[in-house]
Amino acid sequence: MGGWGAGTPYAQPAPFHRLLTGPDWRPALKAAVAPTVVLLLAALIAAVPSDYQYEYRFHSPEFGDRFGATLAMALNALGAPFRLGYQSPLSRGHADRMDIVFRVAPMTVTVLWCLALWLGLRAGLQQRKAVAGQLTRGQAAGEALRTALVLAGVTTLLWAFGGTTWQPQDTYGVPDYTTTSGRDLSRPAVTAEAGWLEAVGWTVLLAGLLAFVVYGTDALRWAAWRSRAVRGWALAALTAGRAVAVSVALSAAAAFVLVAANSTSGGQIGLSLAFLPNLGLTLLGFGSGATFQAHSGVSGGGTGWGDRSEDLNISFFDLPDEVTADWRWAGLLALFAAGTLGWTAYRRQLDAVDRLRLAAVHAAALTLLMAVAGAMMTRTSSVTGLSTTAGVAGQENSVGLTFLTVLAANAVWAVVGALLVPPLLTAVRGGGAAKDAAYAGAPYGGVPYGGAPYGGAPQGAAAHPQPYAPVPPAPPYGPTPPHGVPAQGVPEQGAPTSVVPAPGVPAQAAAPSDAPPAPAAGVSEVLGSHGAPPTPAGGTPVPADVPQPRGEEPVDPTVWREHP
Repeated sequence: MGGWGAGTPYAQPAPFHRLLTGPDWRPALKAAVAPTVVLLLAALIAAVPSDYQYEYRFHSPEFGDRFGATLAMALNALGAPFRLGYQSPLSRGHADRMDIVFRVAPMTVTVLWCLALWLGLRAGLQQRKAVAGQLTRGQAAGEALRTALVLAGVTTLLWAFGGTTWQPQDTYGVPDYTTTSGRDLSRPAVTAEAGWLEAVGWTVLLAGLLAFVVYGTDALRWAAWRSRAVRGWALAALTAGRAVAVSVALSAAAAFVLVAANSTSGGQIGLSLAFLPNLGLTLLGFGSGATFQAHSGVSGGGTGWGDRSEDLNISFFDLPDEVTADWRWAGLLALFAAGTLGWTAYRRQLDAVDRLRLAAVHAAALTLLMAVAGAMMTRTSSVTGLSTTAGVAGQENSVGLTFLTVLAANAVWAVVGALLVPPLLTAVRGGGAAKDAAYAGAPYGGVPYGGAPYGGAPQGAAAHPQPYAPVPPAPPYGPTPPHGVPAQGVPEQGAPTSVVPAPGVPAQAAAPSDAPPAPAAGVSEVLGSHGAPPTPAGGTPVPADVPQPRGEEPVDPTVWREHP
């Protein structure tokens, strides 16, 4: 029978091989459907119009050519550059050719793509947890890798089927002239394509990070329960994300109103819908004090045209003559963003350390978004003719906010909103803060160190002692909580005093009837879990509430051997 049963170790495959072939790939395939539909719908909407500016010279392309071009253009939402090429019918090779590269992300499509992927991942997570329970960090990483690979394959297919080569028919009725090699010398060639490497790279990055955040919720909750720092950074990320979303949404609405009021055609309004987050971020950055720059540069190469460039800088504090003072109203958006950030920090009753984390995350998030909200167009032309004019000429046009001014402006406003607004609100509202904290739960949504992230101990847990050293008896009011968190059983300042039940008396009988119920705070609130707290992996029992020594020491990790 060979080595079966003789104690010979079973030859396990490589970890990477098990990761790719062992588990089920259906959740990743299902999650990729919705974001793919978003890209196809965006390309379809852009391909429907058939009236183009140059129809007087060439006939409009057919729907198939238009859809292929807009499908390649839709990959701009994933960071891929869009390339347009024009080649003269009489040129040889790459002579007399013009190439235009657009680098601009229609962030409306990007947001919808991420939202559709998030909904698909949430559905897959619920199905996975219903069968196998909570996921460990390794399982979450495996799901993230599979999701990223599946979406990378989808992006590759869209890139392969997208793009087009179109030879427009002249409206002047010039007859076709085809050479023996099959080349038509009477029609130019127009090509449209997207960059594959950039599209796949950004797809893997966005899909992998989003999938790991969704599937790793249990592992992140566990880490947040054990560590005060992790809990603080998790809360800072959630709070800053909500504040950024509200601020950018209002700025995008203001930008849409400006476009609608100043546009001359309905096409401009329709086009602006795809770039509303870009316009809102630019308007918010300008109102915050960042410098808006428009750059135009020409390089002549060997054509004899020479190199020249021109920059137009518009600052909130130094408006040029051609810009009216009405643009300073954009400063209200910066004030609103700082006020939203400060109000959120005030409502959550964050301490100074957590507000510093909040300011850092908010400034970094806004700076990253504003850095990718700009646009750039590069045009390269190959010219043939006389020796003094032959060569390659290039032109580069870009618009956007300068990075250093964006970083400085966001840092200043984040500090103002996170550090100065909450104390000001506390001084203005006075005793309202205690009332808000009483109804909003524990400060910053944290959980005292005595409670487990997956609920209380199961019945009979005391009858099965855990394999770790005994702990000293608990103090009368439970374990010592972190700074800023009220201890369990200890009433807050100004709150009604609770009655400690005597031994053998039920808690319901000992508690006063008019006492408000204690708020249930947990790490699920810290990380925004949308479902009920899951049970530990492998049926590991949850430890009962144990007192923690001072100095913010976590629970003994041997209690949770089966959990990461």
